[in-house]
Amino acid sequence: MKKNILKILFPVMAILTISGGALAQDEVVVNNEMQQRIEFKASFKPIKNLKLSLNPELRFDESFSLDKYHIEGMAEYKVLDFMSVSAAYRFIVNPRDGKTTEYFNRYALGLEFQHKIERFKPNLLIRYTNYADDEISDKQFIRYKASVDYNIRKCKITPFAEAEAFQDLTTNSLYKMRYALGADYKIMKNNYVGVAYKLDYYLQEYTNKHIFNVSYKIKF
Repeated sequence: MKKNILKILFPVMAILTISGGALAQDEVVVNNEMQQRIEFKASFKPIKNLKLSLNPELRFDESFSLDKYHIEGMAEYKVLDFMSVSAAYRFIVNPRDGKTTEYFNRYALGLEFQHKIERFKPNLLIRYTNYADDEISDKQFIRYKASVDYNIRKCKITPFAEAEAFQDLTTNSLYKMRYALGADYKIMKNNYVGVAYKLDYYLQEYTNKHIFNVSYKIKF
Protein backbone atom coordinates (compact mmCIF):
# COMPACT_ATOMS: atom_id res chain seq x y z
CA MET A 1 0.00 0.00 0.00
CA LYS A 2 2.81 2.39 0.88
CA LYS A 3 4.51 1.87 -2.48
CA ASN A 4 1.25 2.56 -4.32
CA ILE A 5 0.76 5.81 -2.42
CA LEU A 6 4.32 6.93 -3.12
CA LYS A 7 3.81 6.29 -6.83
CA ILE A 8 0.91 8.74 -6.72
CA LEU A 9 2.68 11.55 -4.86
CA PHE A 10 5.21 12.57 -7.52
CA PRO A 11 2.82 13.01 -10.48
CA VAL A 12 0.15 14.79 -8.43
CA MET A 13 1.89 18.17 -8.62
CA ALA A 14 2.13 17.87 -12.39
CA ILE A 15 -1.55 16.91 -12.62
CA LEU A 16 -2.60 19.89 -10.52
CA THR A 17 -0.49 22.22 -12.65
CA ILE A 18 -1.99 20.87 -15.87
CA SER A 19 -5.49 21.22 -14.38
CA GLY A 20 -4.87 24.88 -13.68
CA GLY A 21 -3.40 25.49 -17.12
CA ALA A 22 -6.28 23.72 -18.86
CA LEU A 23 -8.65 26.29 -17.38
CA ALA A 24 -6.36 29.23 -18.17
CA GLN A 25 -7.75 32.74 -18.26
CA ASP A 26 -8.44 34.32 -21.65
CA GLU A 27 -6.40 37.16 -23.12
CA VAL A 28 -8.12 39.89 -21.10
CA VAL A 29 -7.10 42.37 -18.44
CA VAL A 30 -6.35 40.44 -15.25
CA ASN A 31 -6.53 42.05 -11.83
CA ASN A 32 -3.34 41.36 -9.88
CA GLU A 33 -3.52 41.73 -6.10
CA MET A 34 -0.63 41.75 -3.64
CA GLN A 35 -0.57 40.47 -0.07
CA GLN A 36 2.15 40.11 2.56
CA ARG A 37 1.98 37.65 5.44
CA ILE A 38 4.01 37.31 8.62
CA GLU A 39 3.44 34.19 10.70
CA PHE A 40 4.79 32.41 13.75
CA LYS A 41 4.30 28.68 14.27
CA ALA A 42 5.01 26.79 17.48
CA SER A 43 4.55 23.02 17.71
CA PHE A 44 5.19 20.30 20.26
CA LYS A 45 4.42 16.62 20.85
CA PRO A 46 2.78 15.97 24.25
CA ILE A 47 2.59 12.22 23.57
CA LYS A 48 3.86 9.84 20.92
CA ASN A 49 2.34 10.37 17.45
CA LEU A 50 0.39 13.49 18.50
CA LYS A 51 1.51 16.97 17.45
CA LEU A 52 -0.16 20.20 18.55
CA SER A 53 0.56 23.55 16.93
CA LEU A 54 -0.42 27.19 17.34
CA ASN A 55 -0.03 29.59 14.45
CA PRO A 56 -0.75 33.36 14.77
CA GLU A 57 -0.49 35.34 11.55
CA LEU A 58 -0.68 38.95 10.35
CA ARG A 59 -1.83 39.76 6.83
CA PHE A 60 -1.14 43.05 5.08
CA ASP A 61 -2.65 44.59 1.96
CA GLU A 62 -0.90 46.11 -1.05
CA SER A 63 0.04 49.28 0.87
CA PHE A 64 1.40 47.13 3.72
CA SER A 65 -1.43 48.26 6.01
CA LEU A 66 -2.61 45.62 8.46
CA ASP A 67 -5.57 43.84 6.87
CA LYS A 68 -6.43 40.83 9.05
CA TYR A 69 -5.34 38.89 12.12
CA HIS A 70 -5.36 35.09 12.10
CA ILE A 71 -4.78 32.55 14.84
CA GLU A 72 -4.98 28.83 14.15
CA GLY A 73 -4.73 25.78 16.34
CA MET A 74 -4.15 22.30 14.93
CA ALA A 75 -3.92 18.75 16.19
CA GLU A 76 -2.24 16.07 14.07
CA TYR A 77 -2.13 12.37 14.85
CA LYS A 78 0.11 9.89 13.04
CA VAL A 79 -1.97 6.79 12.30
CA LEU A 80 0.73 4.99 10.32
CA ASP A 81 4.35 5.78 9.48
CA PHE A 82 3.24 7.40 6.23
CA MET A 83 -0.26 8.66 7.12
CA SER A 84 -1.72 11.14 9.60
CA VAL A 85 -5.07 12.81 10.28
CA SER A 86 -5.60 16.38 11.45
CA ALA A 87 -8.19 18.86 12.68
CA ALA A 88 -7.74 22.64 12.72
CA TYR A 89 -9.65 25.71 13.87
CA ARG A 90 -8.87 29.24 12.65
CA PHE A 91 -10.18 32.50 14.12
CA ILE A 92 -10.01 35.57 11.88
CA VAL A 93 -10.36 39.22 12.86
CA ASN A 94 -11.07 41.73 10.10
CA PRO A 95 -10.79 45.31 11.45
CA ARG A 96 -12.52 47.77 9.11
CA ASP A 97 -12.12 51.55 9.10
CA GLY A 98 -15.42 53.20 10.00
CA LYS A 99 -17.25 49.87 10.16
CA THR A 100 -17.87 47.12 12.68
CA THR A 101 -15.02 44.63 13.01
CA GLU A 102 -15.80 41.29 11.39
CA TYR A 103 -15.03 37.91 12.96
CA PHE A 104 -14.82 34.62 11.09
CA ASN A 105 -14.54 31.01 12.22
CA ARG A 106 -12.88 28.45 9.99
CA TYR A 107 -12.25 24.73 10.35
CA ALA A 108 -10.46 22.00 8.44
CA LEU A 109 -10.22 18.21 8.58
CA GLY A 110 -7.24 16.64 6.85
CA LEU A 111 -5.73 13.37 5.68
CA GLU A 112 -2.01 13.46 4.91
CA PHE A 113 0.41 11.01 3.27
CA GLN A 114 4.17 11.49 3.36
CA HIS A 115 7.35 9.44 3.23
CA LYS A 116 11.00 10.33 2.75
CA ILE A 117 12.68 9.09 -0.40
CA GLU A 118 16.41 9.64 0.07
CA ARG A 119 16.65 13.45 0.44
CA PHE A 120 13.23 14.17 -1.03
CA LYS A 121 10.12 14.38 1.13
CA PRO A 122 6.94 14.24 -0.98
CA ASN A 123 3.62 15.00 0.67
CA LEU A 124 -0.04 14.71 -0.31
CA LEU A 125 -2.66 16.51 1.80
CA ILE A 126 -6.44 16.33 1.32
CA ARG A 127 -8.53 18.71 3.43
CA TYR A 128 -12.25 19.37 3.90
CA THR A 129 -12.73 23.03 4.85
CA ASN A 130 -15.23 25.87 4.98
CA TYR A 131 -12.82 28.41 3.48
CA ALA A 132 -10.70 29.14 0.45
CA ASP A 133 -10.46 32.90 1.00
CA ASP A 134 -11.04 34.99 4.11
CA GLU A 135 -14.23 36.55 2.76
CA ILE A 136 -16.00 33.28 1.91
CA SER A 137 -18.18 31.98 4.75
CA ASP A 138 -21.01 30.02 3.14
CA LYS A 139 -19.25 27.38 1.04
CA GLN A 140 -17.47 24.07 1.56
CA PHE A 141 -14.26 23.06 -0.20
CA ILE A 142 -12.02 20.07 -0.75
CA ARG A 143 -8.38 21.15 -1.00
CA TYR A 144 -5.80 18.88 -2.65
CA LYS A 145 -2.19 19.87 -1.98
CA ALA A 146 0.91 18.12 -3.29
CA SER A 147 4.31 19.30 -2.10
CA VAL A 148 7.91 18.22 -2.00
CA ASP A 149 10.94 19.52 -0.13
CA TYR A 150 14.58 18.63 -0.53
CA ASN A 151 17.15 18.26 2.22
CA ILE A 152 20.38 19.62 0.74
CA ARG A 153 23.43 17.80 2.06
CA LYS A 154 25.41 19.82 4.62
CA CYS A 155 23.19 22.87 4.08
CA LYS A 156 20.83 24.67 6.45
CA ILE A 157 18.48 25.66 3.62
CA THR A 158 15.56 23.38 2.69
CA PRO A 159 13.75 24.42 -0.53
CA PHE A 160 10.20 23.33 -1.28
CA ALA A 161 7.52 23.51 -3.98
CA GLU A 162 3.75 23.16 -3.69
CA ALA A 163 0.65 22.98 -5.87
CA GLU A 164 -2.87 23.08 -4.46
CA ALA A 165 -6.34 22.81 -6.03
CA PHE A 166 -9.45 24.22 -4.35
CA GLN A 167 -12.65 22.41 -5.31
CA ASP A 168 -15.92 24.23 -4.59
CA LEU A 169 -18.39 21.59 -3.41
CA THR A 170 -21.36 23.91 -4.02
CA THR A 171 -20.73 24.11 -7.76
CA ASN A 172 -18.52 21.00 -8.00
CA SER A 173 -15.91 23.01 -9.89
CA LEU A 174 -12.35 24.20 -9.31
CA TYR A 175 -12.35 27.58 -7.57
CA LYS A 176 -8.64 28.38 -7.78
CA MET A 177 -5.14 26.96 -7.92
CA ARG A 178 -2.27 27.88 -5.62
CA TYR A 179 1.39 27.46 -6.53
CA ALA A 180 4.23 28.11 -4.08
CA LEU A 181 8.02 28.17 -4.01
CA GLY A 182 10.05 28.81 -0.89
CA ALA A 183 12.73 27.72 1.53
CA ASP A 184 13.30 27.27 5.25
CA TYR A 185 16.58 28.20 6.91
CA LYS A 186 17.66 26.45 10.11
CA ILE A 187 18.89 29.06 12.59
CA MET A 188 19.56 26.61 15.38
CA LYS A 189 18.14 23.34 16.64
CA ASN A 190 14.35 23.30 16.16
CA ASN A 191 14.28 26.96 15.06
CA TYR A 192 13.63 27.95 11.44
CA VAL A 193 12.92 31.07 9.43
CA GLY A 194 11.17 30.74 6.10
CA VAL A 195 10.30 32.75 3.01
CA ALA A 196 7.85 31.84 0.26
CA TYR A 197 6.11 33.21 -2.80
CA LYS A 198 2.57 31.98 -3.49
CA LEU A 199 0.38 32.58 -6.51
CA ASP A 200 -3.39 32.23 -6.19
CA TYR A 201 -4.68 31.66 -9.72
CA TYR A 202 -8.46 32.14 -9.80
CA LEU A 203 -10.34 30.08 -12.34
CA GLN A 204 -13.78 31.71 -12.18
CA GLU A 205 -12.67 35.35 -12.40
CA TYR A 206 -9.85 37.37 -13.92
CA THR A 207 -7.85 37.79 -10.72
CA ASN A 208 -4.48 36.60 -9.49
CA LYS A 209 -3.18 37.11 -5.96
CA HIS A 210 0.57 37.33 -5.31
CA ILE A 211 1.44 36.41 -1.72
CA PHE A 212 4.80 37.03 -0.07
CA ASN A 213 5.21 35.09 3.15
CA VAL A 214 7.77 35.32 5.97
CA SER A 215 7.59 32.81 8.82
CA TYR A 216 9.32 31.74 12.00
CA LYS A 217 8.91 28.17 13.22
CA ILE A 218 9.90 26.63 16.52
CA LYS A 219 9.54 23.03 17.69
CA PHE A 220 9.46 22.08 21.35
